[in-house]
Amino acid sequence: MLKEKQRATINKMGCADAASTAGRGDLDPRSLLAAAREAAHTCGGFLISAFEEPKSDYEEKSPGDLVSEVDRHSQRLAREVLMRHTPGAVFLAEEGAASGGSDTESGALTWIVDPLDGTANFLHRFPAFAVSVAAACGRSLKAGVVYNPATEECFEAIEGGGATLNGTPINVSGEEELSRSLLATGWPFRRKDILEAYLEAFQRIFWASQGIRRVGSASLDLAYTAAGRLEGFWEYGLSVWDVAAGALIVREAGGRISDFSGGDGWWDSGDIVASNGRIHSALLEAAATPNGIADLEAAS
Repeated sequence: MLKEKQRATINKMGCADAASTAGRGDLDPRSLLAAAREAAHTCGGFLISAFEEPKSDYEEKSPGDLVSEVDRHSQRLAREVLMRHTPGAVFLAEEGAASGGSDTESGALTWIVDPLDGTANFLHRFPAFAVSVAAACGRSLKAGVVYNPATEECFEAIEGGGATLNGTPINVSGEEELSRSLLATGWPFRRKDILEAYLEAFQRIFWASQGIRRVGSASLDLAYTAAGRLEGFWEYGLSVWDVAAGALIVREAGGRISDFSGGDGWWDSGDIVASNGRIHSALLEAAATPNGIADLEAAS
């Protein structure tokens, strides 16, 4: 989850003041989307070349939470592209967190980037991983791209402009019954101490739904929800770079994003529920953890 300093940075941001560091054309959502797309494809080209090489070394940030030199290089590529387009922007990303004036109140545009979402999948040559790039002004998401270079699927959205997959408009599923819904989730690999309580919530949702998948990449789970391949997705304790781009894509595809109480606390807590909107209330009821990860901690 975000450190307090990072969270304060995002809370202060607003694009109105960014004109002093970036041209007004750079703040147009379509210009931001083009920059995000370029960064995602640049990173994706590198990832595919690395994917075809022998497995690289990796280290653990925490038990089960992997990072490799591939992650770091992909992030450097993303930063180079995005800062070239918007030199005054803040860059908030998984490997190295915030840079570019994150401790000021200048109100800069912020790029929120996961350079390789699904590192374990990548390292094991399982082709479900993505680059996630979002542009935000404060908590207002302006543009987002989730790109899986293994399948060459690029999910995109701009605020108020709808969502697309490789240029074709996408919409969430029209399913209205949780019992006929296919869902996805992510295991709390950073918090194995709450696994037993998590599994109780998992079982409730399992019995209430048609099936559950574990893709191993939150950004792809969100993109697949936006494209109607899944009716919903839930996970606890994520970071904003895991979900920012995907959250915008879901919203622009007609879906809903919330925390486990149905509110907007997901940005701070990382406890997120996404759906086609029609099954959202039923999914929250089945999860029965309105306080998110805090309920799992209390039950552990």
